[in-house]
Amino acid sequence: MEIIRSTQALSDDVRNEILFRGDLVVFCQIPALQALQGLLDRLVRQTLGDWFEDVDVYSSDFSARMAALQQRFNVMPQTRELFAHALAQSGMDVTRNFADKLFLRCVPPTENSQAQFRGSIGYHRDTWGSNIQQQINWWTPLYPISEANTLVLYPDYWSKPVANTTAEWSFEAFREARRLARSQSSDAQIDYPYAPEAKEAINSDNGIPILIEPGDLLCFSSAHLHGSSPEPRSGFRFNLEMRSYGAKGKPGVTPPENIDNAQSEPNYHWFKPL
Repeated sequence: MEIIRSTQALSDDVRNEILFRGDLVVFCQIPALQALQGLLDRLVRQTLGDWFEDVDVYSSDFSARMAALQQRFNVMPQTRELFAHALAQSGMDVTRNFADKLFLRCVPPTENSQAQFRGSIGYHRDTWGSNIQQQINWWTPLYPISEANTLVLYPDYWSKPVANTTAEWSFEAFREARRLARSQSSDAQIDYPYAPEAKEAINSDNGIPILIEPGDLLCFSSAHLHGSSPEPRSGFRFNLEMRSYGAKGKPGVTPPENIDNAQSEPNYHWFKPL
């Protein structure tokens, strides 16, 4: 797996040819992303206060502040607009691509959490949830990150099947579990996995932690096995993430082969035109 750092825009086909062979692209210091990082830094500090100092992440006050942060983030049209500009500045034809919801993730330096608004994610391929093989992931940190609290990819499993829960996982069941959690409190634990998960032990020795700067934009094939650092322990991680795919029926680069997803139907309804 090669990590290609680019200061130039790449067309959809050129970018996807890189991604669909298993390599990654980092677009360096995108102007719209730098503007978005500044906007969200102000939002985080206004809402959470001195979140970077010692804080009890399981306190009701922190949970309420996190819920308020997410609510404010979700109603700010500038966030998705600036992120779409960043995608265009990377070379994407935003008139012919579809994307899911832009998500703000907070991973505190604690054990895994299934809370509604924060938490690390275990081993998975994002194609397991969507069942869209041409899907790609976009990811950027808001603040400097370290190997101890970042995104980790496992290239050894690019073409190696992994036993997983795609045969039994249900998006409808997840939505119901999320609804029940929200009815209990603003930051209750969701008693159902966010997405299908690996069912076998993963050899993490060759995992590649992603180290990029705020303002950089990482993209990779959603078929890559990845997850959060196994034991987040180095400060808070705030990152933005989004998934996209190109127009259905448009000639382009052949996507990765489905090697271990037992779902039968793609979930195109999760995505909207950019």
